[in-house]
Amino acid sequence: MIRIFVKQVYLSGFLAIIGLIFVLISFSSQNISAKSKKKKEIVKQKLIVLSIDGFPGYYFDSPEILSLLPNLKEFSEKSSFSREIQTVNPSVTYPAHTSMVTGVDPSTHGILNNTLVDPFEKNDGGWTWYAEDIKTGTLWDYAKLKSKKTGNVFWPVTVGAAIDYNLPQIWRKRIPEDDKLLRALSTGGLHKRAELAVGEPLNDVTKDLVKFRTGFWLFETFQPDLLFLYTTDLDSTHHAYGPGSTEAKEKLKQIDSEFGEFVKALNLYNRNDLALLLISDHGFSYGESLCQPNVYLLNKGWILPDLQTYDFIFKSSGGSAILLPGNRNTLTEEERISLKNDLEMNCPGTKWRDNSEDISDLRKSQHPDALGLLTTKEKIYISGSRKGSVFQIVKQPIYGHGYDNQNPEMKTIGGFYFKKMKNKEDWKMSSVKDVFVNVCRYLDLDCKK
Repeated sequence: MIRIFVKQVYLSGFLAIIGLIFVLISFSSQNISAKSKKKKEIVKQKLIVLSIDGFPGYYFDSPEILSLLPNLKEFSEKSSFSREIQTVNPSVTYPAHTSMVTGVDPSTHGILNNTLVDPFEKNDGGWTWYAEDIKTGTLWDYAKLKSKKTGNVFWPVTVGAAIDYNLPQIWRKRIPEDDKLLRALSTGGLHKRAELAVGEPLNDVTKDLVKFRTGFWLFETFQPDLLFLYTTDLDSTHHAYGPGSTEAKEKLKQIDSEFGEFVKALNLYNRNDLALLLISDHGFSYGESLCQPNVYLLNKGWILPDLQTYDFIFKSSGGSAILLPGNRNTLTEEERISLKNDLEMNCPGTKWRDNSEDISDLRKSQHPDALGLLTTKEKIYISGSRKGSVFQIVKQPIYGHGYDNQNPEMKTIGGFYFKKMKNKEDWKMSSVKDVFVNVCRYLDLDCKK
């Protein structure tokens, strides 16, 4: 009887052990399966930064304009959108776009204007195209440190940038020969592949539709983690015909359609792995009169074209102009007072600031060598030309920007979208410099300003 009981105990124990092993194996399998499933759910996040040059924020206050923009309106409703984004000073394209990718002001990152100080055109109208002139870290630099792939279609100041798939913006004469230059400066073979894939020439005069389609092709083909895409048609139309013009409205409809096609092709609103950051660089205004302070400097003998030299020079941005040193670094007190009085008298509606006041903010944000700033709150366009008179009323408005970034007309648009965004306010931008902040945050980059 005892033996039978012992056998039963042994048998029961054996069965219990077998059962325990089965439970452990089952639990382990479920745990491995859960981990495997969790691993599969980790999606590699990608981000496209799209810039539409020269989009005034005030357009989003106009029901008429909004009726032309169904796709952009939809994006504004789905994203952390703002129509009051502040640009930088000067409020022009290349400094603003470089502030987007560095998070700092022009005086810090080193791209101080669209063009160089070149009063005698020794550089043949060259722009600040080259990434080596950027003095601080960029988004593509920080992406590379995290082993992320980057791509670019015509973003400003990207010639020679450390971007994996790079189609930089550059031109010289806007003739077919420029295409050879662009091919040579793009990632090896990429320019030709892009043209063959899209079926259109790709250069600085290429229309936005081709740029959108090139951006989509590059994204689908190479799957960069971070793609920059830059379009220019709206800005060009505004410069030629003015904001709110019939031509501008037609261009807005066209760009909205192209944007809608791009978003649809990406399947943006139905995927969890892609974010889109839409931004513009500045708003738009116009001048009814023209102020040319370099004519004043020429008449004073401070610019000597025959000798190709100057003591001082004004570098214009359109709505403002900075006085920069040449052979001389300072004005005498008498010269300073005379300059202020003469400019404000000859160009009524302008305001002169110099080192008789505190201009540390000007040097810190806009240009480290600035001796003074000529600006305006009126409808005056400030030119860097040395031809004609110091001031004149113009027959046709001069459409442009470059006015102080506190000017409401310089405000622009921007929005950030990804499907799982919980709080739009957390991702809302107030400055073009916030592009840097949001990209670093979304892609988990170790960024430094």
